[in-house]
Order: sequence, then C-alpha cells, then structure tokens
Amino acid sequence: MTETFETLSTAALLGTARSAPATSTLHTADAATALTGDPASRLLAAAALESAFLTAATLPTVRTLPSPAPDDDRLTLPPAAAERLRGLLVVRSPLLPEWFALAERFRAPHEIVVDLLWFAAPDTPHREHLLRLAGARGQWVAALNPEWSHLVAPDPADERLWLHGSPAQRRRWFAVARAADPHAAAARLTASWSSETAAQRAALLELLTNGLGEHDEALLEHALDDRSRKVRATALGLLRRLPDSDFAERMSRRVREWTRVDDGDLVVEVPDRLDAEALRDGVDEGASRPGGVAMRRLTTVVSSAPPSAWQHIAPTARQVLGYRVGEPAREALDAGWAAATALHRNGEWAAALLRRDGTVGADVAQALPRPVLVAHLHDSAGRALLDPDLLGALPAPWPRDLAEKVLIALYGDEGTGVRSFRTILALIAHRAPFELTELLADAANRTDHLDRLNLFATAADTLTLRKTLHEELS
Repeated sequence: MTETFETLSTAALLGTARSAPATSTLHTADAATALTGDPASRLLAAAALESAFLTAATLPTVRTLPSPAPDDDRLTLPPAAAERLRGLLVVRSPLLPEWFALAERFRAPHEIVVDLLWFAAPDTPHREHLLRLAGARGQWVAALNPEWSHLVAPDPADERLWLHGSPAQRRRWFAVARAADPHAAAARLTASWSSETAAQRAALLELLTNGLGEHDEALLEHALDDRSRKVRATALGLLRRLPDSDFAERMSRRVREWTRVDDGDLVVEVPDRLDAEALRDGVDEGASRPGGVAMRRLTTVVSSAPPSAWQHIAPTARQVLGYRVGEPAREALDAGWAAATALHRNGEWAAALLRRDGTVGADVAQALPRPVLVAHLHDSAGRALLDPDLLGALPAPWPRDLAEKVLIALYGDEGTGVRSFRTILALIAHRAPFELTELLADAANRTDHLDRLNLFATAADTLTLRKTLHEELS
C-alpha cells in the first residue's frame, strides 16, 4: 500500500504545480488516468479510487460451481398456497399447524426456498415443517450459506459431529440418528454414557422420547443409578411410558401389594418404610407434593403403573372405579389414575373416568375415543356442554350438528367468562365444519354485546380463511 501511494504523496507534498502525480503504478491506473479536472482534483480522486480498492476490492478468482441440487419429486405447492404461506408466516398465524398438515405432500417452489430458510433460521416452532417443505433444495442452499449451517441436517452415518462436535451439535446429530434408527442410537449413547457430563446425559436421555421402546430399557434402568438427580428423573419419566418393562412390573407389584377389596371397599395399605428398590424406582420422588407421605407414595406408584395393574381388583376400569374408597386415599388414587390414563392414552380408563365423574381434565380427555367423546357431548347441555377441556380434546372436523349445538349454547349462555368464551369460540373457528360460517356471522349480527360481536365476527373470518386454505391445497 505504501508503494502505490508514494507517487501520490510526493505530488501532494511538492504541490501539483511542481510535480504531476504518476498514476501508472496504481492498482486503479486505468480509472485514475481517465480522471478529468484540475491537477489537485485529479490527485484527490486518484487517492480515493486507490483507497477504495485496497479497502474493499478483491482480485478475480476462479471458483468451482457446486454440484446441482438433488431432485425433489413431490408435487409443487400451488402459487396461491405459496403466497398464502408467506402471509401466514409474517403474522405468525395460529392456522400454520393446520396449513402444514394440509401441505404434507407438497414441496416449495424454488423461488420461495430462500424465504423459507430465512423464516426457519431462528428457532421457531415451525422450523422442521419449513425445512421439510424446502426439501432437498433447501438443504442444498443452506449448505452454501455459513449462517444457515445449523439448518443442514447432519448425516447419521458420519459420526464426526458426535465424536468432536459441540454439545449442541452432538445433540442435533443424535436426534437425527435417533429418528433414523432408534435402536442403534440407544446403543451409541450407551457406549459413550460414562464419558458424558451429567447435563449431557440428561439432555441426550430426553431425546429418547422419539422412538421410545424396549430397546431403551437397559439404558434407562442403568440411568436410575446415576449420581445426577435430573438424569434419574428423566429416566423415570421415560420408564413410566413403557407398559411392558421391568419397571412397570415392579410398580404393578406394589399396586397389588398395597391394595385389596374388602366387602365392596377398596382398601389401601401403604408401607411405612420403603425398601431400597422402591427408593431407586422413585416412589419417594413426590415428597414435595402436598398431602401425607403415604398418600404421596400412593399417587406416585399408581401413576407409574400401567392401567393393567388393576386387573387383580376387577377386569374392567369401570368396575375398579365402582368400589368405595375413603379419603384421603380417594384423592391420591384419582390423581394417580388420571396421570396413568393420560400417560398411556388408555381409552377404556378415560371413558370410565368420564362416565363416573361427568368430566375429566384436559390430559385425560385427550385419551378419550372419539365416539365416546362425541356421544357424551351430544348428551350434554348447558355448562356441561361448554367444557373447554372436553371440547379441546375433540379434533377437527366436528360433526355439524354438535358444532351448531355448541355455538347455540355459547350464544345463549351469558354466564360464560370472557376467557372461556374466547377459548370455546376459537375451538369452533378452528374445528367446526365450513358450513357453520353463516351461523357465526349471524350470531355476530344478532348480539348487542360489542366484545362478543367482534369475537363472533373474527371466528367467522377464521372459518372462511380455513375453507380457503383447504381449497388452495386440495
């Protein structure tokens, strides 16, 4: 840089009247020679050209073109649907999950792939959907941009990231490997278990949720002896999901030992002291929950045992629930039964709890068979019909007559709180059949309550938009 500016500096010091600047040695000689004006102006302009080149310019280099992107044989997203997606992403629409479900068989047109990667680059809840839509070309583009390297799915056959990557990179590799081959991934984690930090053991163990099965049982049993409380708690949470495991059998045995029927009463006898095996299985892990020690232990065991553990009492869930139970055991059992029913998605137990109580919590409601839930709602009225937990468990599309019944009940119930009203109306807008649009709009026109008018009108607009989404992706 000193040599290229030497002739300009000399001319500036001596004055342009005594020394004309020689520009032939500059990198920008061609442009500097073409400058016009008085000598002083040409000197300053030549210095500016050379300085700009040295600061920002590069010499031409030859670069090898990348290999073409792989083909993607999926159907191309229709233009109207692609434009619709842009709008939904910008406003973070609650309709995005439904849109992605409808677009499962499509790929993005090439012209919006980069836009999808921009939306996917932050850690958004829709990242995986966006990357799947972008497909092979999206992965090809992301690999060319260092800022998008985290969007490129690692190759599970290449273990370099697993062996030498950062904790985040190793977790991402393991998640992809787990999706590709759950059994092999469990074996890989087992092999490296002793070399992992406690935080990594817990984080990697959580990834076993995807593809959880009997091939994970040995590792999870080993994790019950881990020094880290978080690792043990994670292992317990996963073992509870395996109804045919040794852990499930141990919990079922405790149910059989602690409960019996005596003259129509369900009698519970919780031991005062736990053996080492029970402590290892986390029976005392609920010590922070309210209630007596014995009832906390009872809830933990009942929630950890599969529903089949109660067949020593009666062959069906309805019969088990029909026995008399005194307090405080009734409350502890109910909490445990609800947790186990939700965890194992047991439709029989969910239906029995619904018939006994007339309602169930949101988690248990998700386990209800659709025919049972629809029949129960059909037979309900008033506040019993307007149950957000039960309505929230009924996926779209709702039967038209049931949707109309819910809407009419909601319209006529002035006692519904604002939050519940808004929740139920949002469910109608997102799950009712499209034919209900006119009825929603009519409800908006007939109410004198300004807030409800706006909510009904918004729901009608949402239902109309959903219809449009389905038409664009049909």
